[in-house]
Amino acid sequence: MRRTANWLALGTVLACGLTLIAGEKPPESYVKNMKETNAAAQELRKNLDAKNYDAIAKNGATLKTLFENTQSFWESRKMDDAVELAKNGGKAAGELETAAKAKNDEAVQTAAKTLNATCKTCHDAHRERLPDGTSEIK
Repeated sequence: MRRTANWLALGTVLACGLTLIAGEKPPESYVKNMKETNAAAQELRKNLDAKNYDAIAKNGATLKTLFENTQSFWESRKMDDAVELAKNGGKAAGELETAAKAKNDEAVQTAAKTLNATCKTCHDAHRERLPDGTSEIK
């Protein structure tokens, strides 16, 4: 009987722990990183339209750093899929920077598409939008 009670208690603790992780409010440092990423991505879209390669290269360098921060966040939570997505985003940002410096429009467009897809995939998997417009980590 005591053994069953122990297992039930453990199961309850695990279930509650998973629920807390799933509905986690992101720390302010992560929110700041995501806001900066969004701002850089919006600026990148404008620079892509203008074909401003110097600014695109700068956006690539900024996004690379932001994706490194994102990667560290997810590594600390041992979320392998999110870590891989952040690595892919950082790689695409580096490729964007290189392509922009070379004024290689085709490579710039490819890297930009990869960046956008990376963001969307991670958000779909790990972000829950709340009615008040804020987000929680799934």
